[in-house]
Amino acid sequence: MKHQGKRILSSLIVLVVLALVFEPMVRVSAATVKEQFSVAQGVTYTDIRLSDGSTKQAVRVMGIYMPDDTSHIEVGVPVALNSLERTSSQAKRNTSDGHYVVGAINASFFHLGTAMNLVSKDNKLIHAGEIFPGSDKYVNQPIAFGVNKSGRGIIDYYNIDMTYTHNGNTYDITSTNKLRYENETILYTPDFTSNYTDTNQYGKEIVVTVPEKPTYEFGTTVTGTISKVREKGSTTNTAIPENGFVISGIGTGVDDLKNVKVGDPITLSIDVDDKWKNSQFMLASGPMLVKDGRVSMTMDPNSLNARIRAPRTAVAIDKTGDRVYYITVDGRQSGYSTGMSLSEFARYLVDLGVDTALNLDGGGSTSMAVRYPGSQLATLANSPSDGYERAVSTTLLAVSSIPPESFKDVRYNFWAYDSIESLVDNGTITGYPDKTFRPEKEITRTQAAIMLTRQLDLNVVNVTDPGFKDVKPSDRYYKYIAAAANAGLLSGKGNGYFEKDEQLTRAEMAVLLQKAFEIQMADKGYFPDVKKDHWGYDYVNALAASGLATGYEDGTFRPDRSVSRAEFTSFLYRAINQ
Repeated sequence: MKHQGKRILSSLIVLVVLALVFEPMVRVSAATVKEQFSVAQGVTYTDIRLSDGSTKQAVRVMGIYMPDDTSHIEVGVPVALNSLERTSSQAKRNTSDGHYVVGAINASFFHLGTAMNLVSKDNKLIHAGEIFPGSDKYVNQPIAFGVNKSGRGIIDYYNIDMTYTHNGNTYDITSTNKLRYENETILYTPDFTSNYTDTNQYGKEIVVTVPEKPTYEFGTTVTGTISKVREKGSTTNTAIPENGFVISGIGTGVDDLKNVKVGDPITLSIDVDDKWKNSQFMLASGPMLVKDGRVSMTMDPNSLNARIRAPRTAVAIDKTGDRVYYITVDGRQSGYSTGMSLSEFARYLVDLGVDTALNLDGGGSTSMAVRYPGSQLATLANSPSDGYERAVSTTLLAVSSIPPESFKDVRYNFWAYDSIESLVDNGTITGYPDKTFRPEKEITRTQAAIMLTRQLDLNVVNVTDPGFKDVKPSDRYYKYIAAAANAGLLSGKGNGYFEKDEQLTRAEMAVLLQKAFEIQMADKGYFPDVKKDHWGYDYVNALAASGLATGYEDGTFRPDRSVSRAEFTSFLYRAINQ
């Protein structure tokens, strides 16, 4: 049965072990960190720049903390198995409500549009792929990255068994959905989306139909009936049935099929070794670069492809498998990033502190997509060597269940995040043109009028001029101020002026909220610094009695203090949901 089965910049790139515990960020010393941020809860991104005279490198690292219940990783496959799609496009296509792709890298090597090596998902085989003999080849041993049944990242050897049984005899299947070479037996499934095997006349093929479309799950068998036989020498193109498969042999593969006939039962069996059984996905690649925290290459480092400096992509894990890292190095761009040989890349990964690392497709395919703060979708983060993002086969995705932040300066861990995002959804908040909210900036009386008018859906078309001397009908936000004034929420500051650019105080905020939401007045005072003779006394205490305001830690309310945009949003959110 056939089983597919000179350190670079060392003084500048010493990195502390990648830790993703309380603060899931890559901690870097000596190298220049151009950019670093939390992409989502449990997912981090770091843009690292290295320089040693004329040699420069642009490295990007994305870290995913697997135990976080809001984030995980997946394998991304193009719409058709034998088609290509850009990494950023796969990230966008796989994004939906509750399933937000926040990062991605290119993964499989490919040929003629199809992944060259094994791909499985949800314990089901998608493509068996190939292992190429010779230590000068990238994928010369059966090694895969994936997520096991325990939800941990794993990089290890694998053993795939594929056979078919006919008349009590069992025969090996070489691979799936690929070009057929001498003495091979290939399984073609509907995933081979040309709908035909497209093989030459020198082999023999049988079409097998089954009662229901098979899923090719590891550890299971599929039994069907031979519905058609294409003999050797025939030039007929064999169609792949939707509810079935085709077994195609050449050379010794033809010999194995010599006694088959229409109507015979065929049993297909696909299995994988126990450590990969029930895995969330598997993606084969190579070579292995790091094992047990040390350089351990499964490819001749002196071979041409290993020796050249080029863009590189890798996936790595820590010792527990709880932390997964996507790493890219740009290359072939003088003055920006030279690229690394595989030996240099492996040594750099050791310096990063990873335990095990597997090389992925590199060169012009190297690409990393990241969802930047304030953005809705992941976009290309690195600089591909072709000058554009190349279409690739499979990808590795980082997925979050938390919706994207609306503003790049209000992240998921900001204290008023929920309030701000809720009011964005309501259409109450739009922020600034540069995608910022500026939460600590004091809110103006005009901005408060705008937010209340939007939240209460006040009529801004047929408004009556409130007659403020400093608010003209030609002013940009006139209709909002007029609508709020018409509704009795806002009045002037005296002498006929509205003071539209003046900062809103906490007492003024209390008046606005009490009037807007008709909050019941209180029968007592709650704060020592809000005396009965203060004009805002009743309104402030109404907020306190309703539970909307608790004041500061020292028990004060500070009625004359300015309100920040985040504070006003938080108070408004509470009033809406009281």
